[in-house]
Amino acid sequence: MASEAIAHESEHHAPPPQVAAEIIARELVATTTGASGRFKVWAWFLGIASIAGIVALVLKFIDQSDDSTKWGYVAAMVSFLLSIAGGAPMVAMAPVMAKANWVRPVTRIASLFSFAGVATIIMLIPLVAILPPLVTEGARRRTIWYMAPDYSPHVWTTLSLVLLLVTGIALFYSAALPDFASMRDHATGWRQRLGKRLARGWVGTDSQWRTLRMRIGMFGTFYFLILVFVNFLVTSDFGQSLVPGWRDAILPMYHTVSGFQAGVAGVVIALYFSRKYMKLEKYVHLDAFWSLGRLLFALTLLWIYFFYSSFIVFWYGRSENDIATLNLQVRGPMMGVFIAGMVLIWVVPWWILIWNKVRRGTGAMVVGSFIILVGLLLDRIRTFVPAWSVPPDQIHERWLKVIPEAYWPTLFDVLIMAGGISMVAFIVMMMTRVLPVLSVWQVQEFNLLSKPIRYIRGHATLVAKPD
Repeated sequence: MASEAIAHESEHHAPPPQVAAEIIARELVATTTGASGRFKVWAWFLGIASIAGIVALVLKFIDQSDDSTKWGYVAAMVSFLLSIAGGAPMVAMAPVMAKANWVRPVTRIASLFSFAGVATIIMLIPLVAILPPLVTEGARRRTIWYMAPDYSPHVWTTLSLVLLLVTGIALFYSAALPDFASMRDHATGWRQRLGKRLARGWVGTDSQWRTLRMRIGMFGTFYFLILVFVNFLVTSDFGQSLVPGWRDAILPMYHTVSGFQAGVAGVVIALYFSRKYMKLEKYVHLDAFWSLGRLLFALTLLWIYFFYSSFIVFWYGRSENDIATLNLQVRGPMMGVFIAGMVLIWVVPWWILIWNKVRRGTGAMVVGSFIILVGLLLDRIRTFVPAWSVPPDQIHERWLKVIPEAYWPTLFDVLIMAGGISMVAFIVMMMTRVLPVLSVWQVQEFNLLSKPIRYIRGHATLVAKPD
């Protein structure tokens, strides 16, 4: 059995002492009960905001269902929610498959974001109804659906999002079986009954553990493939296909990578508040924030790489299509939004996360994560709002000859965007009332594989490598 020592520079980063397995199970299961007054206030606020957003979405559909140019902000919100709710579970999958020890206390809260895919689907429903068919008066608009049935984008985009939600929940459930058994043994009331039903006779045999790890790898791989496919459909059907002459092969991957960046930022924020207000400092170590900070910094650098790779094609192409695309997406009426988004999603986070002291802490990491999410929202707005602002009678032209005026959000749009974001936060918060916010078995496994030691003049964590 090999091992490695992870050093810490000061007493502040000294690893906490190990905790007995029985105490871990009992304390983490207890986090699902006894919600504080602050938690209840936020739950009510987010719940009401979510309902207000749904009502505004319905009223907007009744009032403006015949004018697709007014739905750009809803499309941007679908893209934004997909990035957060879809990208966050990758934190629960990719580092685990790489056998990263630091991620064990993080996987549960990352996988909880899978349930927030419900908010994305709710926002998608009216957007799919308004999306123009492939063929209008005998003319077929330029899409990826060559010679396909008229409503292929409507069907496949909806089906892929539902499949992503189901796969994410399957990934969550596969990793949660041992914790349902912990609820069966340590919880009371309806939580104990739920744990008994969902544990499915889990007792921790070698066969059950092998099956659990196999399912995590299988559903994690499926989830990644489906997520990339969904990003491809959303950027193609709800973005490029609505703008004549807009052809960008890099946009789907740009959208996917920036979604990973948003997912990590969302996990950092959720982990920070869970650690602080649920008193989980002895289970969520600072190493988790340090590692998430490095991952977030890498994704921030990848953002500018993929943006530049896409931008340079249009900049040097200089065809009528390329110039029209740049005028619409970068230099047009949304230029201010584009600059603000780039500053917040790349420049400011890069300057914050480049410092080791920031990545090894928590406060500045959370500030940087909030800035990234605001920048991503602005980036999604400058991508999808101009695309939906193109009048339907111009979709069949060879390129966009008249750049539409900027469409600024109405009260309905503001309520819809606030409601969508609130719905994601509300769903994640409510799921922490059902299952422990940290994975009991992975925290126990962390304790089994690591122990605090003295290293020269500082502290370190000695981590065993069982494989």
